[in-house]
Amino acid sequence: MKAVIGFGEIKELFKSEKAVRILIVAGAALIIMTVLGGIFARNDKPSGKSAFTAAELTAYEHELEQRLAGILSDIDGVGEVSVMVTLDTSGRTEYGKNSDMLISVSAPAVRGVIVVCGGGESVYVKEKVVDAVSGVFGISTTRISVAGSH
Repeated sequence: MKAVIGFGEIKELFKSEKAVRILIVAGAALIIMTVLGGIFARNDKPSGKSAFTAAELTAYEHELEQRLAGILSDIDGVGEVSVMVTLDTSGRTEYGKNSDMLISVSAPAVRGVIVVCGGGESVYVKEKVVDAVSGVFGISTTRISVAGSH
């Protein structure tokens, strides 16, 4: 059996209308499969680093605000509490290369916190709130603002 096809034999194949049709259909099928494969391919496992989406950041901020408000309201003299937390957008989730195994998750860092509460005009209450927020988030007291509510 001959292993190598010469140029002349290939040229003879293209003279046949049937062979040309087969090549055209095979080529079209290959192109369609490539395009559809790209469209329908599911890549559920992220690779490398991915930033948090705006919706994820907003949900995370809201969760932190709710939890913090709940804790702060238990502090003596605080009363009713409203909290706003702002986040740095540099948090990342890192997965192993070509793997769905989670390597690390780094939540976005808290950039600043505003607390409006009953008793917030009291130096004693303000100090307790600032210390609590600073301790829980590990941020400087200069990134925390406490005000009294009316």
